Amino acid sequence: MRDAPNINLAWTMLAAEECHRLGVRHAVVSPGSRSAPLAVAFGRHAGIRVHVAHDERGGAFMALGIAKSTGVPAVMVMTSGTAVANALPAVVEARMTRTPLMVFAADRPPELRDCGANQAIPQANLLAGATRWSADLPCPTTDVPAEFVLSTVDEAFARACGHAGAQAGAVHLNWQFREPLAPDARPWDIRWLSGIARWTNDHAPWRLAMPPLASPVEIDEAVVIAGRTASLTRHSLEGWRGTMLADITSDLADSGTAGADLVLRAAMEGDGNPALREALRAKALAIVGDAVVSKRLNAWIASQPSGVTVFGAGDPRIDAAHRAHAVYAGPVEFTAAKKLKPHAGWKRALACATRAAAKAIAAERGLCEPTAIADATSACGDARSHGTLFYGSSMPIRDADFLTICPPSGWHAGANRGASGIDGLIASASGHALGTREPVVAFVGDVSALHDLSSLMLAREVETPLVIVVLNNDGGGIFRYLPIAKHDDVFEALFTTPHGQRLAPVAKALGLVTEAPTTRAAMKKAVAKALKRGGPTVIEVSCAREASEACRARVAKAAVDALAREFRG
Repeated sequence: MRDAPNINLAWTMLAAEECHRLGVRHAVVSPGSRSAPLAVAFGRHAGIRVHVAHDERGGAFMALGIAKSTGVPAVMVMTSGTAVANALPAVVEARMTRTPLMVFAADRPPELRDCGANQAIPQANLLAGATRWSADLPCPTTDVPAEFVLSTVDEAFARACGHAGAQAGAVHLNWQFREPLAPDARPWDIRWLSGIARWTNDHAPWRLAMPPLASPVEIDEAVVIAGRTASLTRHSLEGWRGTMLADITSDLADSGTAGADLVLRAAMEGDGNPALREALRAKALAIVGDAVVSKRLNAWIASQPSGVTVFGAGDPRIDAAHRAHAVYAGPVEFTAAKKLKPHAGWKRALACATRAAAKAIAAERGLCEPTAIADATSACGDARSHGTLFYGSSMPIRDADFLTICPPSGWHAGANRGASGIDGLIASASGHALGTREPVVAFVGDVSALHDLSSLMLAREVETPLVIVVLNNDGGGIFRYLPIAKHDDVFEALFTTPHGQRLAPVAKALGLVTEAPTTRAAMKKAVAKALKRGGPTVIEVSCAREASEACRARVAKAAVDALAREFRG
């Protein structure tokens, strides 16, 4: 730090080095003048990989994807003004999914605030409603001890990771800077560093915050309902000998745990199946991690008279039915009691539903949204032993969960389901690829892709295989399943919003490889080629909404019919 050209750089170089000592390995930098001291400090740090994002919104989602895939916060560096506002969607998602994220935003000094100075807005508390913590730092000066800089970065890291008494999420450090912003030489008193002598002569962080210890929890009869959860908790549930209803995002979904939505469709919709309904009754429910995708599963939880215990949540609250009688907000590690046995009804029903669904999807002849996801998933398992399937927040994740199209063995699931937004999906998928350095296959709808087109520039940074499957049904197909679909005068123009555009030519113009398969065989081949090629590939599947809806209906009917035969009453 002794070679810092000025006091601004002395502060930011301390911050960058402390981030590195804490474990940060990625920074996403958006260009700006006021943020130059931060950009230079991170850009010159040999141990931190810097990714450049022209758009702060996409950059923040890229940082979010890196953090979700690694469990370690990335630093998002941005300038003052509306740049900070653009980080809000990713910061919201970080809070809702307890994902560590560090936003370092530059700001004007006090004398340039609230006086009409250019690019100065009230930004110090702009993200406060969604962050876990924020701090408005003073302008760098030797009058403030160096220890303050280090301990503030340490506190931000601890708050982001959930090591400071609360749960993980985003933090915002607001850095006020006066000139010089560039790394121009200006004298500063090097004796300022004397208070941190032990840090200067060591390689450890100034201060470490220890994560909370996991609570051991024994399950003796409860049905476990698992969403996305902490790795320690997830590992304790792998090979669970009891009954688990696993959400597609949980990394625990397979032929023995997936299929709850199909089962409950047969049990609860219309006249339903009374014998099946009775067979599914549970003595107790253990809800683990984030909220699940299935609306039917959430309705079933609300209808059960049994006790409900929530694990690994707290803020945000995961109790939509307001049924929980106990909450474990910290990390937990599950063990199975000696007497724990699979729930007989659920075990039979899940096996029956997933078997029927798999057979029905295999029999489908046309390429549509569900079959494209199924074929891409199959190709992933054939081509690579590990990677991430990233699901868009609208129909893609629902198709994978509802139709039990689970990730292959060795592959993980990724999604932005905290706030269920469709923004930033391409950027987040790119972040997953950068964080893991492993293949990523992302399924996004056409409206989601249009929303995040600028992030195709971010995708170009990825060197490992990144396959972006755009399911183009010319608008928001999910709205066809909602009551608004009955109102013809406004439905098409204001809700499905057809655009008539192809996305592959845009991706090609930006230098990305593109494919446009029209058959199931061609879809598998395109994904396999992309996974061998490396770098980003956009695969656009053009399909009619009606074809996808008919496919979903056939698969659901096959499962419902199979369950009717299995549970005759």
